[in-house]
Amino acid sequence: MATGTGAPERLITTAELRELSRRRPARAALAIARQWTVILAAAAGAVYTDRWYGYLLAIVVIATRQHALAVLMHDGAHRLLCDDRRVNDWASDLLLAFPLFISTTLYRRHHLDHHRYLNTDRDPDHDPTAIENTTRDWIRLYAADAVALNIVKTVGTLDQFSLLPVVRGDRTVARAMGRARCALFLGGLAVLAAVLIVTGWWWAYLLLWIVPMITALSMILRLRDMAEHVGCDQDAGLGGTRSVLAGAVERALFSPCRINYHLAHHLYPSVPCYNLADLHRRLMDNQVVRDRARISRSYLFGPDSVLRHVAEARALRYATLTPNGETDGPDA
Repeated sequence: MATGTGAPERLITTAELRELSRRRPARAALAIARQWTVILAAAAGAVYTDRWYGYLLAIVVIATRQHALAVLMHDGAHRLLCDDRRVNDWASDLLLAFPLFISTTLYRRHHLDHHRYLNTDRDPDHDPTAIENTTRDWIRLYAADAVALNIVKTVGTLDQFSLLPVVRGDRTVARAMGRARCALFLGGLAVLAAVLIVTGWWWAYLLLWIVPMITALSMILRLRDMAEHVGCDQDAGLGGTRSVLAGAVERALFSPCRINYHLAHHLYPSVPCYNLADLHRRLMDNQVVRDRARISRSYLFGPDSVLRHVAEARALRYATLTPNGETDGPDA
């Protein structure tokens, strides 16, 4: 049965859903290993070449793989990495969440509210003012993210499920995530700090891990968040979100691990990321889905891009709010 808000039931059969929802730990482990392999290779290549452009390329590549780790942690929050819940949560924290200074447990609480109250005032990710941004506004926001000008606001947003409050000694957050996990995170952080100081590699960690996180990753996450829900009102269309059938380059930059099939995920959140493309194909065999689904063909470019679709949704909103159907908002 479909679980997304506003979605009709039985878009696929029970047997299909059971098949697509089956967890395959080996595939999840391979996906995790692949991201870390790329991260380590990019970092090693930058240090070996020791050129500014090598570091710049590594920052971009590592940010995209940090995003991939976050997407896989999202699967962990839905308990889709493996059937054993304890193994799922420990693997998600140790291999995916802790390196990004976030907690699977805290993110799960936040994210399940997002699914439960999608595009309403109770949705923790809902920003009702986002639809008012013009294309130029979005581009300015992305540019500011890319050079860390929005870092204070970004950190404030992530504080709902980040581990920075734990570092500051916030006992409420520590209790929420559990003492064992909190102790493991702080202990691991202390060991990492000691190793970096002793080896002298602290500068590489800051440049090739922290800098990507506060620059390119911030921009990627903002773009993906906009693509998934802005302009997708809950009661119009299917599922309150959209999928983006982007090309290979955009997928590598903005939507790893098939997170671009976000409509499919919201309709059936029990399906692991590696089955979302198959789920999308089966959903599109349904006439109701084809008629009502929001599908973009690119994130940034062309008439079927997310930016264009959001601009059209914004224009329609202004048209319904002004007399005689005339828009008086800023140009898109």
